[in-house]
Amino acid sequence: MDKLINVDNIAALIKPRRIIGKSDTTVVDAAPLDRAKPEHLSFCNKHGKIAHEAIRNSNAGIVICFDDVNNIEELTIQKCILTKSNPRLAFIRCINNFFIEENDWGIHSTAVVEPDVSLPDRIKIGAYAYIGHDVEIGEGTIIGKSVIIESKCVIGKNVYIQSGTIIGCTGQGFERNEAKDLEKFPQIGNVVIEDDVEIGANSTIVRGTFYETKIGKGTKIGHLTNIGHNVQVGCHVFISASVIVAGSTIVGDHSWLAPGAIVRDAVKIGKNVKISLGAIITKDVLDNQVLIGLPACERDDYIRAGIRKKKFKRIDK
Repeated sequence: MDKLINVDNIAALIKPRRIIGKSDTTVVDAAPLDRAKPEHLSFCNKHGKIAHEAIRNSNAGIVICFDDVNNIEELTIQKCILTKSNPRLAFIRCINNFFIEENDWGIHSTAVVEPDVSLPDRIKIGAYAYIGHDVEIGEGTIIGKSVIIESKCVIGKNVYIQSGTIIGCTGQGFERNEAKDLEKFPQIGNVVIEDDVEIGANSTIVRGTFYETKIGKGTKIGHLTNIGHNVQVGCHVFISASVIVAGSTIVGDHSWLAPGAIVRDAVKIGKNVKISLGAIITKDVLDNQVLIGLPACERDDYIRAGIRKKKFKRIDK
């Protein structure tokens, strides 16, 4: 039987500003607002009249929304409404607390773990994963299917590495010799991933040359992303899918790199920086800047250039 979650359970978790309507409502699952049924919890991330219409047309039993919904009392005949300053965040917390099953900890029979690796009790390692020599992995970490973690890498607590990702591979460090041949630069460092990091599927994080490539606490990295050697990513950074961060780059705390962004090597990106879709970063970025374009410039400069009808040089010829 599904677990019944009532309004009091939800209110105790998210502490809503207001509770309006049927306070005896119970739900068994969560769903999007336009697909929800009376047994579902949902949320509305719109404001005002738009939110009013969306909630009115929904069959959800419990809805979390902003406090500025017009005539909110009209919407509570068949449902209960809870208001919060951030409905989406409150909804996420409800899902994680009430509707996500606990992990089935253990190591899949096809996974390979080198004998010198000591693993905690609460760990999950998926099918065909490989854990190399001298690797350290913290409690509560999930290693997906076919993940490879090369030797000497350090993985913190509560890290989630999705399927197909490679941690600690060697990067493209080369030097041309007298005969113009490429000789490989030795890469004998490692990768350090701090607690609460999530790494998307089929991504690569390259080991450092002589010291670590580092991913800071709470950072989230999307699918198909490449992090180069010696990169230092700060805490709670959001790196979206298909981003390339070249070697020796520094990314400051709480910054955001949108999908498809490319950062050249040895660039320093400050804290709280926002880099837009597909932007190419070729020079250092100060704290709190918003970068747009190819090559990227500050958002305000980009807008001013557009107002002046400045002609940008095409790069596809």
